[in-house]
Amino acid sequence: MLKEDPAVKKIMEQAYLSTRSMCKLFFSDTFSAPFSTLHNQIFDLIDSGHHKIAIAAPRGIGKTSIARAVATKGILFRDVNFVVYISNSATLAEMQTENIKRELLTNLMIKKLFGNIKVADVEGADDTFSKAAWVAYGSTFVLPRGSGQQVRGLNWANHRPELLIIDDLEDKDEIRNEEIRKKQRDWFFSDVLKTEDKYGKPSTFIYIDTIKHEDSMLELLMESPEWSTIRLSICDADYNTYDPNYMTTEEVKAEVEEHRSKGLMDLFYMERMNIPISIEDAVFKEEYFKYYEDHGDELVIHSVTESGNPREEKIPTSRLLHVTIVDPAKTVQLHSAESAVVTLGVDRESHKIFVREIFNEKVRPDALYDAMFDQVVRNNSRILGVEVTSLHQFISQPIENEMRVRGVYPTYLELHAVGKKADRVATLAPLYKLGYMYHNKNNCGPLEAQLRWFPRSKYWDVMDATGYITKIMDELDYYFDPEDLGDDPEEEFKELKYEDPIGDWRSA
Repeated sequence: MLKEDPAVKKIMEQAYLSTRSMCKLFFSDTFSAPFSTLHNQIFDLIDSGHHKIAIAAPRGIGKTSIARAVATKGILFRDVNFVVYISNSATLAEMQTENIKRELLTNLMIKKLFGNIKVADVEGADDTFSKAAWVAYGSTFVLPRGSGQQVRGLNWANHRPELLIIDDLEDKDEIRNEEIRKKQRDWFFSDVLKTEDKYGKPSTFIYIDTIKHEDSMLELLMESPEWSTIRLSICDADYNTYDPNYMTTEEVKAEVEEHRSKGLMDLFYMERMNIPISIEDAVFKEEYFKYYEDHGDELVIHSVTESGNPREEKIPTSRLLHVTIVDPAKTVQLHSAESAVVTLGVDRESHKIFVREIFNEKVRPDALYDAMFDQVVRNNSRILGVEVTSLHQFISQPIENEMRVRGVYPTYLELHAVGKKADRVATLAPLYKLGYMYHNKNNCGPLEAQLRWFPRSKYWDVMDATGYITKIMDELDYYFDPEDLGDDPEEEFKELKYEDPIGDWRSA
């Protein structure tokens, strides 16, 4: 028999031990080009023996073909009895499992070495299984599944899913919706990852996709110590190729120019570099972030003059109008989501807005009150603005009560969110571009991280709170002075048209 031939046995052994070899030996039509170092890194991770694997690979590298090859290998060598192939929709998943079936039935090399593969539809299966499911060799069940479909609790012939391929799960349009992301995440962690047999051999999960959002499932897995991961890009930040066998630098830069000319650099960064937003076209660029040193009674800015000489500017903190802004978690249980407290100092004379302090944590109400009033007292904030949308009575009454109890009396503003968060944050863009915004070097990391990824940021709390500064300044008719004026800060504050909602009780 052909299988008994020593040369053939060696080939079979090589294919079994190496998915890379398997692809070249049995699927030469699909994998006709030489493998690049990018492909080799994917194959090395797949064959590593790890049971939870997440691969962020560039678009066009053949992710789906590799995923199908992994499933086919498990079927041919009888390594698994139950394969689940998951994609964004049931239609896409069924398309890929049908491609696997067609390969098994028509591939001449497979026929020569493994004989005719018996593939049959599932008979007598209950409604939990798809009509598109099928069985190979009478012993390996293959089930396609779309996002959100039932996976947990599946059992076929006393076998739980042993190999789960998750291929291209997230849709690049749907992923922008926070609720859809949360729903899909809940399904993945509560259903997909709970499919394996607790008392049998561990299931193997291979998640392969392109990162489409900073808060994507794949990005979450990339940060998990439980998953073995790899993040691949075709080039570096200067568009120099990482592998000329896959794409030369000239080819990469030509593609960049094409995307740039069409205003599609976001697409290039996402699909080719696994970065969900174009660094070139980012709303808040790294060079917009300016810094100051906080010396307590004065803020110091170091810069360089046009002639190249160092320059030091000192601004007394007593001259600033301090505003503390609170963005509570949008839930009655505040500790279940991030809340943010941000204090900014506005200097009309120098045309600068200083981000003084940032707090963002999952906290209970008492800790949130401590954080906001600590900042108010520390910075002598004249204004305390709190977003109250959908939580008006729950938020406002306790805060006004706490002001009385603590003897802290800033002017309290209820901030009602109008429109979308993204629009509110976008009002900061001209302030950054014009060089008005300055960050405290010691505590502005959370704000900068969120601004860098706008509008696909994983978290929004800090930049959303900061974005209210434009609304507050507008409501108070508080604007920068002309270059030749420098009024007394107390006189400036008296000019505010806003009437104190708490009356004259602060002097009682």
